[in-house]
Amino acid sequence: MLAAAGIATGALISVASGANAASAPCSGYTYRSKAAVNVPYGGGARVTVGYTYWYQKSYAHSPTRMCAVTRPTSTYAGKTNWLDVFLESDSGSDRDRGNYRYYAGPVTVARSGYVTLYAEVGIKGGKKYSTLVYI
Repeated sequence: MLAAAGIATGALISVASGANAASAPCSGYTYRSKAAVNVPYGGGARVTVGYTYWYQKSYAHSPTRMCAVTRPTSTYAGKTNWLDVFLESDSGSDRDRGNYRYYAGPVTVARSGYVTLYAEVGIKGGKKYSTLVYI
């Protein structure tokens, strides 16, 4: 179902790494990476409207936990936007979506095998753009 949602919007996935993401919503977790939520334009061009960030926390005797948030880019931050962040693993799922000014989330799951991360940013008259990442 999530794969179909990502394909239906025509979004492109772009993954970047680096410790340049603010981790306040996922405090205590270690930053892992981010994926861009892009608006596709003709000729292969695209504009990034948001990012979804994911973090990880490991415990000595418990499963590793994942945490994620979705944020609009600075162009849209502070304005009300539709934001969605969804994490799913074999052990369960967590989602936060709605109209937010700065971010959706944090959402957390225990890491069990692969984790699916879905993010969506809605801008300009309600048009929504999404990305889907397998962690």
